Amino acid sequence: MADFSKLSGLVQESPRTVVIDQTETYLHAEASSAFFGFVDDLELFADRNNNRIQARSESRLGDSDLGVNAARLAALRSGLES
Repeated sequence: MADFSKLSGLVQESPRTVVIDQTETYLHAEASSAFFGFVDDLELFADRNNNRIQARSESRLGDSDLGVNAARLAALRSGLES
């Protein structure tokens, strides 16, 4: 799945982001915030049966991420479309 490979590259190029686990259809990365160093989990799954990529970005701590995780997913989508 070419889109998954492209997304994987975008994640690897993202600042303060480290890929923890990756297979042909799954990626787990940790992204740290610039100011406080909070860690967010980012997961991608290539659902080949439905020809979709599922994505999740979630903060480990706190009540609010101030929209950072939604913005991260939007940036990945934008990078995929360009």
